[in-house]
Amino acid sequence: MKKKRKAVKPIAEEEKVIVEEQEAAPVQSEREQIEEKVVTKIKTKRDKEENKPSRIWNYIKEEHKWENYVFLGISIVTLILGVLILVGTLVVRSDFPVIGSFPIVFGWILVVVAAAGVIYALYPMFKPAFPEFKKITWLTGSKLVGNIIRVFLFILIFTLLFLLYDSFISQVLSRIF
Repeated sequence: MKKKRKAVKPIAEEEKVIVEEQEAAPVQSEREQIEEKVVTKIKTKRDKEENKPSRIWNYIKEEHKWENYVFLGISIVTLILGVLILVGTLVVRSDFPVIGSFPIVFGWILVVVAAAGVIYALYPMFKPAFPEFKKITWLTGSKLVGNIIRVFLFILIFTLLFLLYDSFISQVLSRIF
């Protein structure tokens, strides 16, 4: 049995040029190849970081709805209006139906509703933090009281020290002038 020979394609001109360039190119040392790889990795990493938005922005975009931010803005404006009515800076005309008769009550209603709105809008942002609070090792009552007493003693000692410094400096200055 005779084996069939495969037909050999003639090498195209482009392939000849590529083969010649490969043969003519000097062989890079192993160190230069490693340096080149490291440089390209650094460049690609830098390009990814420059084009990638921050993690905070991704978290806000993915985890929170934009409606919460609109609701938060409206709640804050309502809270400010309620406070301005209570303080008396924003005056409601007395001939305004229902509200004009009871502006203080209306101001308190605005403040309460707006505060509830702010809490409702901010709750999803702080929700992931609640499980983390359970992981915290809190101080015992006796250690907490001990630390509080130490802090107040420290504040008291420094207050007295600054009071003595002040009286000493005042005495010195009164004698000079």
